[in-house]
Amino acid sequence: MEIFAILIIAGIVIVLERMIFARYVLSNLTYTVRFSTDEAVEGDTFEIVEEIVNDKRLPVPWVKTELSTSRWLEFSGTQAARASDTRFVPSVFSLRPKQKCTRTRQVTALKRGNFMLESVSIVGSDLLGLVSVSRALNINKSIRILPSPYETGEGEMSQEELYGEITARRFICDDPFLISGAREYTGREPMNRIHWNGTARCARLMVFNNDYTTQNRAAIIMNMQKKPIGDPHPIIVGDTETYIKATAFLINMLAAHSAEASFYCNGSGGIHETGGSDKEDYMKLLRVLSDIRNECEIDFRDFLEQMELSKIYLHDRTDIFIITAYIDDYLLGFARMMRRRGKNVIFYCNDDSVNDNRIIRIGRISRFYFMND
Repeated sequence: MEIFAILIIAGIVIVLERMIFARYVLSNLTYTVRFSTDEAVEGDTFEIVEEIVNDKRLPVPWVKTELSTSRWLEFSGTQAARASDTRFVPSVFSLRPKQKCTRTRQVTALKRGNFMLESVSIVGSDLLGLVSVSRALNINKSIRILPSPYETGEGEMSQEELYGEITARRFICDDPFLISGAREYTGREPMNRIHWNGTARCARLMVFNNDYTTQNRAAIIMNMQKKPIGDPHPIIVGDTETYIKATAFLINMLAAHSAEASFYCNGSGGIHETGGSDKEDYMKLLRVLSDIRNECEIDFRDFLEQMELSKIYLHDRTDIFIITAYIDDYLLGFARMMRRRGKNVIFYCNDDSVNDNRIIRIGRISRFYFMND
């Protein structure tokens, strides 16, 4: 009789427990997630911070969350399921009444792009595992992964190889802020230019000697077309990533020399992004690279002709880098025309069939081709 009464009481408790947890297990339960940074570089490791709060007097003995994100974000120490391009990342929490739990995960970016934490599925259960209540939340938290540049070995790319020999342009007037020494006073210089220390040493009037300066302005042109003839088909995905890494290398190289950079591409949308010579301008170009899709919108020859006719994209460029899957007679003619106008033209291509003594291949992994007259 006592056993029967105990079973009845236990049954009533179980039924009440199921009813209570089925109704309240996910009530007043908030979940937030954020990236530790808004921007990272391909290969970097950053953090994703999950925070779940149980703001009620009822404990939550078991709650599972499953994040939906890109497969190109790799979570350390987690066996995450993958479906095509989506990765599902599970977490399990146990919360007391009025408790907050924070979990930090290390994440590595495997590929450049703009990735999102799209949604999360939350499943709550009771003490006995008899109740399963779920709901889905839209998160829409994003992070931009910038492309990583090629890493070249020491001596693979010297400044001379990249820029070659070309007639130097300079301003008519010297740079008043660049002093290269002292020279004798001619009578035409203002008094504030007199070099008094030099005058005392030489026992005659000496003036500051100013040097001439100019600035390199580079244009990086990426060709998304696979072949020189026929419909513009995009290059294969692997080559796209290769060319983007090469472009990132060039941007970093130009940044190191404080050269003004611009980037053009015949991909989707007809990208025409022009940058300056400060850090934010270079970052802007890298952000453009992170969003490039493997698409080709216009024939590369038509693209170059439009740039040439516009008279605004290439007229003030000192160096032109062309990243392309092929080099044909038209591109060689375009390079010769640019050289006659006093501009350096440097090809980056992985077409091993090119055999021309005017093209010199340099570099072990970057395969730069330099157009030489």
